[in-house]
Amino acid sequence: MDLNTHTTGDGPPVLLIHGAAEDAGLLDAQAKAIAARGFRVIWYDRRGTGGSTRAGWPGAGAPGHADDAAALLHEQDAAGATVLGFSSGGVVALALAARHPGSAGRVIAWEPPALSVLPGGRDLHAEIVAPMDEHLRTHPGDWRGAFHVMLGVLSGGRADLSSPAVRRMERNAEAALRDDSPLITLHDFERGALSPDRVTVAVGAAPDPLHAEIAERLGDLIGAPPVVVRDADDHEIYLSRPEVLAGFLAEHAATSAGRHGQNARP
Repeated sequence: MDLNTHTTGDGPPVLLIHGAAEDAGLLDAQAKAIAARGFRVIWYDRRGTGGSTRAGWPGAGAPGHADDAAALLHEQDAAGATVLGFSSGGVVALALAARHPGSAGRVIAWEPPALSVLPGGRDLHAEIVAPMDEHLRTHPGDWRGAFHVMLGVLSGGRADLSSPAVRRMERNAEAALRDDSPLITLHDFERGALSPDRVTVAVGAAPDPLHAEIAERLGDLIGAPPVVVRDADDHEIYLSRPEVLAGFLAEHAATSAGRHGQNARP
């Protein structure tokens, strides 16, 4: 498989799936923090991003990325791994759980922007993406500019467009605008497709209201309420304070292992 893949650590396998405008490099610190807890961590550039192939991209959105993730797990001899997806990567992780239940073990979706689960979610999505679409209509191919418009819309105009994090993400702007925004965030989930024994939706202590509502709706769909990570105070906590979700994942894995009579290293 032509995906740019990284691995580190020893122990039970964990697969990380990055979000919009991100790539594997942005997850390096998070991967190392989880590996330090006693896990073998696998992370990669999603198809269409970074050093991975663009063949067949953007394709089917979340289902296509879920198929890639399942194939990668088998390629890495890591079937049954814990899967942690961040933001839109969380939508991919949920699609993986639904489409390939034998490939992943526990799936954790961190504040996934699955707008389709909201009443009127498609109308809300159209409202959100309209300014980006208009920018691209008048500035064809200006992915960086459209990405700046996206950040402005999502932050209510508060985004610092000159910050190092934004500058780093600009290289993945096209993927965010062609894949995450129009496809992944609109992925539909059928009731009964996600098992509460295998799927967890996680949110921070004070999530953005939109993320909070989506998490509640997903929890209703799954049959288990979202789990609150008390020490997480930011949607992108995995980029700023990787030890927070590393600790959460280790505790979650230990609890799940105890519940199922399996061995897991905290």
